[in-house]
Amino acid sequence: MILAELVLGIQTGFDLLLIGSIMVMSGFVGLLTGSELLMLLLAIGLSVLYIAIGRKRIRQKITTVAKKTNIDRVVGATGTVVRNINPTVAGIVRIDDEQWRAAAEEVLYEGDPVIIEAIDGVTVIVRKLSK
Repeated sequence: MILAELVLGIQTGFDLLLIGSIMVMSGFVGLLTGSELLMLLLAIGLSVLYIAIGRKRIRQKITTVAKKTNIDRVVGATGTVVRNINPTVAGIVRIDDEQWRAAAEEVLYEGDPVIIEAIDGVTVIVRKLSK
């Protein structure tokens, strides 16, 4: 069961958990009442009810929306060189209200507009923005 959850994902694993719980509860009811028919009807009815109604609601609750973090948001942004950058010495760029350590393959001077192409650790990789 755990291996199935790892392979199939959290949502499918959660489905298996709930349907398994329905089967266990139905088995206890059947055991207490001595009625196999009641156990079978309860298991089928609750499973169909879960699949028809509950599954959609539960999936809406456990599905997450990916949001860009601060670092992901920086890639593609534009900024301005605050301290000169050359291929061997990192400089500083300002992106919005933040200053970042920056590296480039070309010489960039203070005031040059740049675009952020990537992030390597705490350093943004920039190139000069064409005017």
